[in-house]
Amino acid sequence: MTDNGLPNPGGRARGPRSAVARRAGGILLTTALTVTLAACSGTDSTSSATGSSGKGAGNGRGGTMKVGTNQQFEDWETVTKQNSTFTSLVYESLLSVAPDGFTLQPQLATEWKETPSRIDFTLREGVLFHDGTRFDAAAVVKNLERIRNTPSQYRSQLAAIDKITAVDAAHVRIDLKEPAPSLVTNLARLGMYMVSPRALDTGNWKTTGVGTGPWKYDPKASTKGLRTVVTAFDRYYDKKSVGPDRVEITQINDPDSLYNALRAGQLDVVWSTPPLAERAEKEGLKSTWFPSVLWHLQMYDIEGTFKDKRFRQAVCHAMNPQDYIDAALGGKGEVPLQRFPEGQPGHNPSLRGHPFDLEKARELMKEVGGKHRFTLISYDTQRTIAELFRSQMAEIGVDVTLELPNFPQFLSTYQNGSYPAAILSDGSRSGAHDYYNRKFAPDAPGNPLKVAYPELDAAARAGLAATTPEARDAAWQKMSKIVNDEALDCGYFDYSGFWAYNPKKVDNIVSTTNDVAVFRYKDARVKG
Repeated sequence: MTDNGLPNPGGRARGPRSAVARRAGGILLTTALTVTLAACSGTDSTSSATGSSGKGAGNGRGGTMKVGTNQQFEDWETVTKQNSTFTSLVYESLLSVAPDGFTLQPQLATEWKETPSRIDFTLREGVLFHDGTRFDAAAVVKNLERIRNTPSQYRSQLAAIDKITAVDAAHVRIDLKEPAPSLVTNLARLGMYMVSPRALDTGNWKTTGVGTGPWKYDPKASTKGLRTVVTAFDRYYDKKSVGPDRVEITQINDPDSLYNALRAGQLDVVWSTPPLAERAEKEGLKSTWFPSVLWHLQMYDIEGTFKDKRFRQAVCHAMNPQDYIDAALGGKGEVPLQRFPEGQPGHNPSLRGHPFDLEKARELMKEVGGKHRFTLISYDTQRTIAELFRSQMAEIGVDVTLELPNFPQFLSTYQNGSYPAAILSDGSRSGAHDYYNRKFAPDAPGNPLKVAYPELDAAARAGLAATTPEARDAAWQKMSKIVNDEALDCGYFDYSGFWAYNPKKVDNIVSTTNDVAVFRYKDARVKG
């Protein structure tokens, strides 16, 4: 997953390669995988019903789960890299996120209390890091200070903190310089994991991955660049919640090869694509999908290309995101009409959004008059969505030129101020304050042209100044209404992720909304 919430394009649609070549490539890679897995494990590569112990560490479940992914493992760094496919196995945060993607749940902290000037955490007691180091308030302070002092996107999320204090072993107090309504939520996100203080002191956390999680890294069983293995941590504080006793993650970039390894019984769960997920259902396997990120139209140039609100409204109504879902995602996904789902601060039940309405879009274009054209930047593997957008705009007389660089080139250019629009996610897991800070604030990365939004600035200030949850949510709802009424953001659609799995070997494969390349490993169950 990338820093802005974009999915890694490695598992998505590829360029023009023939079906024969894809099948042949898959066969060759899968054959090589079979040999390599067997050589690395020293055991039957198709057996995955039980781990070495046969049962989990005291939980009565256990077994080995073999996962295939297109994500590449580099090391166990948590701050400067986003790689929850692997890091979520060994690390935990103060709080966790429920499957809906925004509801907070206890993890290493059992309770928390938030005011505009202070946040207090009560920590779970009796927790150990994998190296035997005790988890306590001092460990929390050390980790949060490391994040504050390490250049990364997470550093800015802690910018409102004035002081972090270990009140006693089980309590941490965070004093704030200013209100930070998204801070508690962000402490449950990637990059906020707790690492063993001893490992931080010795400097070996990147290679050893010492956390408090249900599994610990097994370097002897792992093969760099191919397979990462973790085994049950026998001193984990909540063993009964853990499904597999052992998790093996194999890295293969080609989705066809991943699927062939699943069919051959070498893997139990694999990252997949819509066509392969559909194929799995037809071939006696199972698949599941989830909203991995929320995409939408980014209109950067509000003072130029998109200055006329009626033009923005016309563009929004001419978009039919369901077309994108049907063409690129196998029809799996939702089309919300506002940014925040029900239950999340900022959701405004009075909003009706800008649903697809070609007649209304054409009427608005008659009012606007003149000829309109602009350039949309996307990237090569998202050509289908970009082409559909261009054809939709043509329906209302708007000429769109596409630029489709490769993914790395796209990441380095799409927010450089040269382009008026893009279709992508810009941190869909963020709360209302983060949304403002990332898209509309004067220095927001999603506002490369430094467009002024005085009404949104005022709503954000009101949200920060609010002294009650009701007043705060009213301010964020007002912000959502301004965005809606001014057509500053629209065309929302789920960019879904897919897993295919063997139901004879595993079940309960559950993902967290907006967590791109990982599922909830603890919840999975190995069948034997």
